Amino acid sequence: MTLGLRSLAKHIALAAIATVALMLAGIQLPASAAYAAEGDSVDSSVVTEHDSAHLEGHHHYLSSADRANDALLITEVKSALAEDGVAEESAIVVDCDHGRILLSGVMKSAADARHAGDIAAGADGVLAVKNQLTWH
Repeated sequence: MTLGLRSLAKHIALAAIATVALMLAGIQLPASAAYAAEGDSVDSSVVTEHDSAHLEGHHHYLSSADRANDALLITEVKSALAEDGVAEESAIVVDCDHGRILLSGVMKSAADARHAGDIAAGADGVLAVKNQLTWH
């Protein structure tokens, strides 16, 4: 196995482990967001007892490695949000396009929305964060 394949295999294994952890924590990782094919649309929704969030996007990947890297970043950001607890009982959708994270949804407060953005920005490999979280 070459170094590139080992790295990809490691990222895929980490993504699988994180996905299971997120499922156990009650946070959804829509397959469409994690594995959008080149030129395919991403359609992700999350519903909680009081709120919902929906995101539609369109990604153009030049390689499956780019797509896998974005899926890994989504998983890392969702794991960090779940570990921190800021996203608990909040409807948040996380998307990534070429290392740029998009947060969308509804938080409990403005401070929680800012904190979620800071957590996303702190994840390894994240180039930028567009924080579209709202609060009530």
